[in-house]
Amino acid sequence: MPRGHALIVDDSSTARIILARLLERVDVRTSGVSSAEEALTRLQTETFDLIFLDHLLPGMDGFQALERLKSQPATHHIPVFMYTSQRAERYMEEAKAHGAAGVIGKQVDRQQLVQTIDAILSGTPTDSGPPDTVAEALMDDAPSPPPPSSNQASANKRLTGRLATLEIAYEEADEQIRALKNTLAGIQSGHQEALERERRRHRAKWWTTVGLFGVITLVLGWQLGEIASAMDSLNEQLILVERIISGLVELESGQ
Repeated sequence: MPRGHALIVDDSSTARIILARLLERVDVRTSGVSSAEEALTRLQTETFDLIFLDHLLPGMDGFQALERLKSQPATHHIPVFMYTSQRAERYMEEAKAHGAAGVIGKQVDRQQLVQTIDAILSGTPTDSGPPDTVAEALMDDAPSPPPPSSNQASANKRLTGRLATLEIAYEEADEQIRALKNTLAGIQSGHQEALERERRRHRAKWWTTVGLFGVITLVLGWQLGEIASAMDSLNEQLILVERIISGLVELESGQ
């Protein structure tokens, strides 16, 4: 059974798919829409535990949609994460002021995302602190400098998260390529079948023509044979008549 249901609002199908794959790996079911208006409509009839909201959307933008969500009693309690490539500190402060639970970059740190979702869905604190402060940690783009060894560990974690995102993107691209190949193979197979049907139709037409020509030839041959027989019979009858006439003439001359 899924741990939660997340709504992803992004006009980029690729971005929706990548985030959906990440969430599926932590057992969170997802639904995706391409506009804030469509999201607000879905929220009237469906229940979601998390919302990931892109900033640049057709029609209503992310902050306008966030204000609507936080102003409605039915949706104000749902954690909303801005899912965007915007990483400026001023943007993060503005997102927080509008009521966002956090800001997640398109090249999301998978481990950080998992910790955040775990904290929100379970209501228990994580290594980053209690659920309320986890959201702030996601938005903090300029933390105080840690020791050098911690810097390396943090860089490794970020690299691992981004590699996981790239891995998912690669898997999605690979699936799309396989689907495209299957589609092309299906088209090619259908084309070959159509060509084979056309060849069979032409062969059938050719054999029908040859058969018809043969029948016509046989009929004409039979009719010519009948005509030749009739001509022979007529010739014999004419010869007989000629003999009869000759006999009558000789008989008349003898008298």
